[in-house]
Amino acid sequence: MEHTVDFFRDEVRNGFYIPTAIKQAWAATLDVLAEIDRICRKYDIRYFADWGTFLGAVRHGGFVPWDDDLDICMLRDDYMKFRRVADLELPKEYVIHDYEGHQDHWLFLARVVNNARMCFDISYLNAHNNFPWLAGVDIFIKDYLYADEEEEISRDKEILNIIALADGIREGELSGKSVAVHISEIGENYHVDLAKEEGTYGMAVALYRLAEQQMARVKPNEAKKVGQIFPWVLKHGPKAGEEKNFYQSIIRLPFEDTTIPVPAAYHTVLTRRYGNYNEIRKVWGGHKYPFYEAQIEEMERLSGERLPGFVFDSSMLRRAEPDRSGSLKAIANECLFRLEELIKKTARLLQEGKAGEIEQSLTDSQQLAIELGTLIEQVKGEKRDTTLCVIGALQRFCDAVWEKYQEVESGKPEGSLSTLQKALDEVEESVESNILKRKEILFLPVGPKEWNAFEPFYEKLQDGKTDLYVVPLPLMKKTFLGEITMSDGEIEDTLRLGEYPQKITYTDWTSYDLGLHCPEEIYVQNPYDGTNPCLTVPPMFYVKNLQLYTDRITYIPVSETAEFGKDDIIDQYNLKHYVTAPGVVYADKVIVQSENIKEQYVNVLTAFAGEETRNVWKNKIIEGGFSVKKDTEKTGAKSILYCIGANELTEHGDILMKSMQGKLRIFADAGAELRIAIALYPCDKLQWSRINDKLSDELFELIDKTILDKKYEKVNVLASEADETATLFDAYYGSPSPFVPAFITKGKPVMLADYGIDT
Repeated sequence: MEHTVDFFRDEVRNGFYIPTAIKQAWAATLDVLAEIDRICRKYDIRYFADWGTFLGAVRHGGFVPWDDDLDICMLRDDYMKFRRVADLELPKEYVIHDYEGHQDHWLFLARVVNNARMCFDISYLNAHNNFPWLAGVDIFIKDYLYADEEEEISRDKEILNIIALADGIREGELSGKSVAVHISEIGENYHVDLAKEEGTYGMAVALYRLAEQQMARVKPNEAKKVGQIFPWVLKHGPKAGEEKNFYQSIIRLPFEDTTIPVPAAYHTVLTRRYGNYNEIRKVWGGHKYPFYEAQIEEMERLSGERLPGFVFDSSMLRRAEPDRSGSLKAIANECLFRLEELIKKTARLLQEGKAGEIEQSLTDSQQLAIELGTLIEQVKGEKRDTTLCVIGALQRFCDAVWEKYQEVESGKPEGSLSTLQKALDEVEESVESNILKRKEILFLPVGPKEWNAFEPFYEKLQDGKTDLYVVPLPLMKKTFLGEITMSDGEIEDTLRLGEYPQKITYTDWTSYDLGLHCPEEIYVQNPYDGTNPCLTVPPMFYVKNLQLYTDRITYIPVSETAEFGKDDIIDQYNLKHYVTAPGVVYADKVIVQSENIKEQYVNVLTAFAGEETRNVWKNKIIEGGFSVKKDTEKTGAKSILYCIGANELTEHGDILMKSMQGKLRIFADAGAELRIAIALYPCDKLQWSRINDKLSDELFELIDKTILDKKYEKVNVLASEADETATLFDAYYGSPSPFVPAFITKGKPVMLADYGIDT
């Protein structure tokens, strides 16, 4: 599937930094999911998000930010339908890992993988977002459980015995005589001939096949519960099962740039599995983070070489003086000198009475003034007050030159150039104060959301003595070899200028000439300069190149993160993507949110560059500087985001309307003390109608009437905007949704609606 440039941006979600490299892994697994989804739609096969993916769809509207694998589940009958067609329908390079088709896959789940091997073929990389690693989707199978618990326990013991025999055979833990006895017993009990299987591997596969047949032997109409038998039901018994009817009604929830099906009663299912699943627990286990790290280690072990990447060199800390010889200030200074010389020359020619040469000298003076004015307008911008001041002075100088020219042309020139000299003095004074002595600071945001990190610095620097320039940079996808294949129009679209604050004047990146401007300071937030695996900004704006044009480069991260320490291994892992990177290393100053985060930066940079550089990073990285902008201060009524989730249609359908009416009355009674905004999760009303079209229509009608009465607002916010939305409200009330962890992360009150309370 096609993913936008914005999908691959570095971003912070719920306080966790997600770099482009992880987004590449996400994209690869989503591509596999898209193929599974296509097949399931074609053959009317049901599947559901499972485990962390299920949690992510409900709680985050996508991946759990600190997770990177993708799990789904199918009921046994749906899985059998899928397995019959999958090999024919999947792309030719895809493979399915299971115990029958993949060596040492001794699990009762299938994994659909995007290739049989890691692939560094250039055409493959260009078609897969420069991601060479194997990525896949795990399919867990839910079997139907016996209604009678004793009967289910008995079956589970049978399955355990079969699996134990298979594992004992393949691991060589059983004697030949013992194996023969067990095989004979199983053959009689299940009417199978296992003696014909060749070798221990073939025997183990046959036994796993038999165990799976026993898992599948309960028919749908015989069961009230379903469960993942291996390992959970085998380990915990029938209580590990879930109600079969949970998997009858489906809703598709947002999941990154697509949607994924989940049980319509998703809150009930997740609560029974995890308890308070909205509590954030960044625990890790099961596989390396990210999942492709093991593949990198294996490739480097086999090749004996490290993969290419950003490597520190001590020369990176040596800073050359910027060359300002071609800057506007240098040119303006030279122009003033030449104008002085031309006026002196004109005075001398007047004394000598050389009228023809005087006219040429005056023409040269006027032309030079016009050229200087044109250049200032091009560089500084026509509408800036400073530009208008200088242009006004230059215009008056040109008027004075023209008057003197007319005197000379008429044959009656005055011998004095006092008026002309006075006009030139005014030009010099204006250029001095508005150009030469005026400081310029450049901001290079990489997106409207990222601009929020710059805004407090920008506003603090608006002192009337400094020219501030904002040059939004386009974000471009690049091939594995670094080529940009996007059209000019596509590049322009990535700027998203319409989403920046309207109060700021922006300069087009193609017209901002660094050599002419040579700003005294440049603010950057650039994790895309050269080493990013998928994205880039125009190379002229790489931080290393910016050093040629400025005295100081200040680096501001794209957003604040949650606080973390050395034991937070996944936060620590991702530091290498945005800290041990050119932007931070080449910058002269790095501003971070706290002393703790400074410590994390210093430690990882020291490990990257050597202990002898520790003091360099300690001095370069500072905490604060200016206060990073927090939520907009609010006055008056407290604001609450009231979000209603589609799960309520299934879980509380019988009391939903009455309960909603009661809650809305309570809010209305608060009057001006509360500002309520109503949102839906998911926003797509079609998904609601697929669960219960009559009830959902009644609910929407109630909401619309409430809005029409002007008692409430209605907001249509996406899951991807959860963190930004949480900055706009004081508290959250309602159903589980991606807004819940966003409010929690920001330390704002969250209350989940209890529809069991009589309102």
